[in-house]
Amino acid sequence: MLSSLLPPIDNVPIGQHPYIIKLLRGVFNSRPPKVNLVSEWDLQKVLDMLQKSPFEPLLKADIKCLTYKGVFLTAITTFRRCSDIQAMRIGEGFVNVQKKGLVFLRPGLSKQDRPNHYGTNIFVPYFEHNKKLDPKRAIPIYLKRTEEIRKDEGKPFSSTVKPFKPVTSKTISRWLVNTIKMAYENTDFKVKAIGPSWALFNGASIKSILESADWSTDTTFIKFYLRNVDVKVLS
Repeated sequence: MLSSLLPPIDNVPIGQHPYIIKLLRGVFNSRPPKVNLVSEWDLQKVLDMLQKSPFEPLLKADIKCLTYKGVFLTAITTFRRCSDIQAMRIGEGFVNVQKKGLVFLRPGLSKQDRPNHYGTNIFVPYFEHNKKLDPKRAIPIYLKRTEEIRKDEGKPFSSTVKPFKPVTSKTISRWLVNTIKMAYENTDFKVKAIGPSWALFNGASIKSILESADWSTDTTFIKFYLRNVDVKVLS
């Protein structure tokens, strides 16, 4: 940027001048970037929060907390993008209620779709061992309590304020960030997806993670979630 605005020094663009290069190299050596294996936020801390007031009892939680909890549990158990969650539909032909969980048919094309791979279902599992963290419990309660205010009956998630319109993927992303920040007094940290990495470090197989996130290979997982991990751990 400075090279395009300021005149050259000794006929050399500022960005290519030996002194500038040495300066930036010295800054890098004296203050190297911090590298974290996983995200700076703790998933368990957020899950502990979701099991207490104001999120429980879920039947008495306000609409905002009910929405945050339902969306967060859906996102963290499916490993899906916000655009996939936003595209979910309810009603006959779009959702199948099973004992092991909820299966949603995602209409339209998702980011990871291609000619030989498209139309994968979104599976929201049933957590029998912990009812308070069971997304199969949270979603029906949310749908029942928002039945009269949702403007689009086919879309499960709507705004938490009037006029309660269907939300965009950006709104869902903001909800997830807000949920995480509610668990912390200090919110000065970066929030990024942690579900796949957390699942791997807690015993989930790479195959199950790829199937849940709808990734055909482990390339995306390694590139964005395990960039600082020796890939030999996956073999």
